[in-house]
Amino acid sequence: MGEGEPTESNVRVAVRVRPMNRREKDLNTKCVVEMEGNQAVLLPANSSLGKGDIR
Repeated sequence: MGEGEPTESNVRVAVRVRPMNRREKDLNTKCVVEMEGNQAVLLPANSSLGKGDIR
């Protein structure tokens, strides 16, 4: 392929979401992944890493 020519590719991504555990429920955490048919929708997280992420 020459420079500047468009390329075509297929990308598949697997997303596995587990149920919230007790600690996450106690902290009132929210799931940031929703499924719409076969599409995963990522929702913005309300926390800021600058304010201290509890991961």
